[in-house]
Amino acid sequence: MDDSVMEMEQLIVMLAPLIALEREAENCQNIAEYQAFRRRIEDVNQVALEGLRQFIEDRPSWGIADMQSAYYFLSKHSALVNSKTDQGVLTSLVNKAWRWQRGWMS
Repeated sequence: MDDSVMEMEQLIVMLAPLIALEREAENCQNIAEYQAFRRRIEDVNQVALEGLRQFIEDRPSWGIADMQSAYYFLSKHSALVNSKTDQGVLTSLVNKAWRWQRGWMS
């Protein structure tokens, strides 16, 4: 991964609001509350997905090893991952955004 720390920090700033919002899902008492919650954060979710997709598109020379390094960096950053739930949210986002891109299989 040859990108500067500043570029990775911009990605973290983009993802952090969604990760923070997703923590609220744990407070939903039933499926109706959860579905309303999902609708409420859909715009933030789309921004994060599109940002992750664009991040990879902006790096045409990157392969799977670079993507794995970026994911590892993100998954170890304290602004994004403070719990197993956070890790699951981040992994789900990355997998959805990068699916089938340059060998990303999930």
